[in-house]
Amino acid sequence: MSDMSKKTIKELEDIIQASSGADAKTARAAYNEIEKRKGPLDFTVTMILGGRKSENTKAPPKAPPKKPTEKIKKMKLKEGKTKMAYGGMSGGKKHMYVAGGSVTDNPGLLALKGSGAKGMEAYKKITGKDG
Repeated sequence: MSDMSKKTIKELEDIIQASSGADAKTARAAYNEIEKRKGPLDFTVTMILGGRKSENTKAPPKAPPKKPTEKIKKMKLKEGKTKMAYGGMSGGKKHMYVAGGSVTDNPGLLALKGSGAKGMEAYKKITGKDG
């Protein structure tokens, strides 16, 4: 920062402009010098400092990268997707399950099938398959 008392009013006014590239400390010194020579101004020093980088402002420190937790490590150890398991047949179709389990025909249909000739005929009509 140079001595502001040796600068002209025009030079000081140029310094306080945001486009001048002067830092906040220099702009504040120029403002104070203009105010000392001319008296109270129509604007405040904070108006001319808006948007300027201050020498004493620092960016907040960055947080260190997080280490993977045990849960994430275990998740990475899994080998692919769980395989589909055969669950049984029902209605002439295969059924597959991820977590086991099984499929059987409806107990009512099985009872109908075993009830005699008319029951067997109804079973075939409903399911579309032979006994």
